[in-house]
Amino acid sequence: MLTIKLDDVGDIEVASGKLLMISGPDEIAQSCRLILGVQKGEWFLNPDLGIDHQKFLGKGVSRDEMQDEIMSGLLQEPRIQTVNAIEFNFNRQLRQLVVSFTATGVNGEVITVEGVEIGG
Repeated sequence: MLTIKLDDVGDIEVASGKLLMISGPDEIAQSCRLILGVQKGEWFLNPDLGIDHQKFLGKGVSRDEMQDEIMSGLLQEPRIQTVNAIEFNFNRQLRQLVVSFTATGVNGEVITVEGVEIGG
């Protein structure tokens, strides 16, 4: 699928006055980043889209619950067949959680995404 390319903060990328477009594994990765950035229930047209960001807040947060929530979010993208690895990077000073993951698409392509900030 061909779609508009977004930068790391979700703004449309433009070069020389033209919209940049992406497709293939890069477009699937962008779709996954967008899904992880949506609070479940936030979008009224699809209340099941996204993840529950509350599962990543507070003390006593379970790593297994966080991993399950990320996996359920990624599997909302129909072109993702399996999630191979999920890494969490906690920055306690900034109170920030950054997720990186590797997945396999339905056509066998490897999708790797680094640096998705959760709940920020």
